[in-house]
Amino acid sequence: MKAVFGVVGGIIGSLILIFAISLGADYFIGLKWYSFIEPKKEDVRREIFLNTRSYNEGKTQDLIRYRLEYLRSDEEGKAILSEAMRHMFAEFDENKLPLELKSFLQKIKYGELQQ
Repeated sequence: MKAVFGVVGGIIGSLILIFAISLGADYFIGLKWYSFIEPKKEDVRREIFLNTRSYNEGKTQDLIRYRLEYLRSDEEGKAILSEAMRHMFAEFDENKLPLELKSFLQKIKYGELQQ
């Protein structure tokens, strides 16, 4: 009878040990690996997104619309639109724009037009 309890206790102890090892491995291998790799994956996804045609065409269309509103606005409206464009296009690469829009955006971003 004592031998049966020893065997059952050994089996239960082994199962608990296996479970603890599994949790530890999941944390140290899985979670740590995920925290290392996932930011790199996200950087790649963002870089791909920023180079998509739809993103760049959308930003160009937004800038065309803002430029038209800017040209039609009074001084107060120009100041508001300038501030909005500086924020919306802060990280946008002006080299992806047509020359006229590129020039306009650079003047807005770097303070040559209404602030």
